[in-house]
Amino acid sequence: MLLHPGQGGLELWDRQFPEFARSHRVIRYDARGFGRSERPAMPFTFHDDLRAVLDAVGVQRAALVGLSLGGRTMLDFALAYPERVGALVLVNPGMSGYEFTGLEKYAADIRAANEREDLEAFAEIQMRIWFDGPSRTPAQVDGARRNEVKRVQRAQIERNFARTGKARWTELDAASRLAEIAAPTLIVIAELDQPDIQTIGSLLEKGIRDSRRVTIPGAAHMVNIERPEAFADAVLPFLAQTARAQG
Repeated sequence: MLLHPGQGGLELWDRQFPEFARSHRVIRYDARGFGRSERPAMPFTFHDDLRAVLDAVGVQRAALVGLSLGGRTMLDFALAYPERVGALVLVNPGMSGYEFTGLEKYAADIRAANEREDLEAFAEIQMRIWFDGPSRTPAQVDGARRNEVKRVQRAQIERNFARTGKARWTELDAASRLAEIAAPTLIVIAELDQPDIQTIGSLLEKGIRDSRRVTIPGAAHMVNIERPEAFADAVLPFLAQTARAQG
């Protein structure tokens, strides 16, 4: 199961979907409020939605690969439904219960762009943080791949402005419960991602027993798009190993 980040929907896995499907049954979907999925008027949880998708496709247990928001969802899912997790691959993940400390200016700039209804500025602010990362300028990244993600991000923002459902979701405070997670876990952190993501990676490595952490150099948050070959090299052997171990 591939769970997308908050910068767009399932299409952000376009590079991985066919490659991973050569050796696995692969499922991906648009989480509520992303891609083609609407956000409801009533409160919801992303991790219960994940359970509902697995139920709908008849999958009792799955290996979960999630980037950013996807990883955040997976952690809550592993706490709520541990028997349904075969393995976790947490890619530059968020984590419920963790308070980000270095994104105050980003949040203020996003609010200002939102109040102006300046979609282009909104998208560019997102790209500076979540594609370029804190140590690079737009000129220092692959322009074609940046434009690809920005197109997805801009479309996501346009849909969000048009949507009427604004319900919030609830979470489980995974940060205080990492010791409860027993599934085989791989933590994938991009070298050039935000400091808070680096901190989360360290907390996960320390808190989830027998977890492994790998660092992919030369990429920031959208590591699966910037370094798809390195990403596959890190993730696919782990998935194969856990599948063999579990029969």
